[in-house]
Amino acid sequence: MRLFLTRKTLLFSSCAVALMLLLAGFIALKGPINAHATGVTLYVGQTQGVNTGCQSPGFTSVQAAVNVANNGDTVYLCGTTPYAEQVIVAQKAITLTGDPGATIQAPDPFPATNPADLPPQFTTDNLLVPQAIVFIWGSSANVKIKGLNISGPLSGNGGCAENEFGVLVIDNAAATINNDQVTNIHDINSSLYGCQFGVGIQVGREYWPTSNYSSFVTEDFVGTATIKSTTVSGYQKNGITVDGPGSKATVTYDIVNGAGQSDQSFSTIIAQNGIQISRGAKGQVTYNTVTGNAYTGSGGASSGGILVYGGNCDGPSTPLTVNVNVSHNILQNNDVGVFISNLIVDQSGNYCVLPTSKTGIVAKYNTVSNGAATNVSGPNLLGAPGGYQAGVSDEGYADQIASNSICGVGYTPVATPPPYLSHIDVVATNPVINGNKTCSDSQSNSMSAWSATGKVLKLRYHMKPVK
Repeated sequence: MRLFLTRKTLLFSSCAVALMLLLAGFIALKGPINAHATGVTLYVGQTQGVNTGCQSPGFTSVQAAVNVANNGDTVYLCGTTPYAEQVIVAQKAITLTGDPGATIQAPDPFPATNPADLPPQFTTDNLLVPQAIVFIWGSSANVKIKGLNISGPLSGNGGCAENEFGVLVIDNAAATINNDQVTNIHDINSSLYGCQFGVGIQVGREYWPTSNYSSFVTEDFVGTATIKSTTVSGYQKNGITVDGPGSKATVTYDIVNGAGQSDQSFSTIIAQNGIQISRGAKGQVTYNTVTGNAYTGSGGASSGGILVYGGNCDGPSTPLTVNVNVSHNILQNNDVGVFISNLIVDQSGNYCVLPTSKTGIVAKYNTVSNGAATNVSGPNLLGAPGGYQAGVSDEGYADQIASNSICGVGYTPVATPPPYLSHIDVVATNPVINGNKTCSDSQSNSMSAWSATGKVLKLRYHMKPVK
């Protein structure tokens, strides 16, 4: 989303302790089992047994199994009855998997997470503690999540001063998210659907709010992930976000479905983004299907199917986002199919302008389509108010837009705008644009390359991304 804004600014011997652990869902050992051996499987079920399998699971809580697990172990969720709990994996290399349909679901009410269980910055820097269904952190954390459902909604705190996530990977942690379903990561209170939170999968984050939400501080929480063959839907703000310098992700063969025009409770009040790579993060975004990120409200914004942005126009510590590869994706009915925006502040501090160094974003071989002009408020790249939609939109330096197929009346320019509709819309320095094909309906035609201005434009009242 981009708003129309100006630049401002262990084993226990005690019987009593053992009983407490049993009540908490820890394993009751009825026979010899070495839960600390490398490569064992810890089974989680609805009733407790001796950990021989799903017929006799050793745990009734996912978190209890995670707490006991050692590096190389697998925590296996039995059955399809949801496990309503938050799961925090700190400094461990384990696998989370389970039966087909196994689900970790946001508890209602969501428990207050102890900051002591999170990265130390949450205590030392007095950070806002998020609601994250699966929270992975620490430089020794390398977690595989395979074949699970992770589901909301989340109960929140009753206001917009909140952070809500399906999977959160930060503080130098790594994750492999493969063949999962991440659904309904939004607040349970529909009156808060306009709040700028609710991310299906978040990898890294540069800025984090303080506990009273009075400001955002630079934390540079780095995360690394491979996200593959996963479906993300029902999110409030973003499907997948990779954010901040040092963070990186490979995002491939995923399905990311925004609300689009099918759910007016979202589309009229919040501009969603499908996949976002931002604030200096690295990413390969390929072979995904991203649909329905379409904002129909009047708040001066457009949604992006795949959004790439950076530069200190967003904040003084925000680096440019460079060399991201966006290719071979299918992008349907998004306000902007591929949304690229790298902007810096000029010497006066008053304007957002084009970068003076190469950004090198590549958008190639994408199939982009939109069958309707539905956005009514997203200003175009030059700040003109009105609806804005584009197959590819680019602000940067030497970005490459090539061999894309862009079709539909939602991207076909009208004689008298607004709405401002474009197959490819560029305000950039030295872009490389070639081999793209466009159509207004079923008739495709070649789009000849053109040379855009190399001049750095001072764009008063320029749109900039929201944190």
